[in-house]
Amino acid sequence: MKIPKFWARATAETTPPRGGPVRFSCWRSSDTSEAVAHQSALAAARRILDAFLHGKRLDRYEYGCVALREAVLNQVEGTDGRLLAVVTRNGYGSVVLNTERVMFVDIDFPDSTGDGKKSLFKSLFGRKQTSPEQEKEALARVAVDQFITANPSWGMRLYRTFAGLRAIVTHDLMDSQSAATLDVLKQLGSDPLYIKLCKAQECFRARLTPKPWRCGCIPNPLRHPITDAKLLVWYERWKEDYESRQAQFATCRLLGPLGNPFVHPEVVRIVELHDFTTRSNEALPLA
Repeated sequence: MKIPKFWARATAETTPPRGGPVRFSCWRSSDTSEAVAHQSALAAARRILDAFLHGKRLDRYEYGCVALREAVLNQVEGTDGRLLAVVTRNGYGSVVLNTERVMFVDIDFPDSTGDGKKSLFKSLFGRKQTSPEQEKEALARVAVDQFITANPSWGMRLYRTFAGLRAIVTHDLMDSQSAATLDVLKQLGSDPLYIKLCKAQECFRARLTPKPWRCGCIPNPLRHPITDAKLLVWYERWKEDYESRQAQFATCRLLGPLGNPFVHPEVVRIVELHDFTTRSNEALPLA
């Protein structure tokens, strides 16, 4: 998982014989210390500055980092001592679960059902009156149900989210980087952006708390790490307001288990953490 513990920003600058000062800044990370992260950031900034001064084409990846710059809130180790999951706060303020081996599938509902899908809903519901939300959920479930039927050794827990479905693969641990795993995500209709993020971050991700704007709170505008004391005070006030408002909502709602009833012991720990934090068994509006 690309979830570093420490981040630092560094700036390299110089004044050429002709012209004014030139400076470049970079963020870099480390699992060792903030000092190591700073050294890495300074080295990257100096590389960019040197390339610029020599008229070289700047690599756009030198400006950013592959890893997401998120605050680490908690860590969970597996029975073998390996890091099983990391809980972080994402850019807009929600708490996110990151796990290398417990597979989460994120499936967004389609924007509209379209005329071509009316026959599918007729076969699913007959003459029953259904809402647009029920139709979207039914359509999203088709790929999941078909996959479970074709792969009876697989087990999942299925959840309803604000704008789609979420599945946790429960029968075994998965390799987030294998081609087979990424192919399963595609078969299940997972969001293409989510698949790209899983590949880039070398882990699966699941949002544990509501998106701030869905529970009447502004998104967190301050990026991690916050080093200014005054900004930190503002952030703590924002977090208190967000946590107060999110208490009225659930992040997802459990629809039930599918397929193989066996649940891998390490998946049990992640499911317990996920269900408790998302409040998936409580009768609350989704956000």
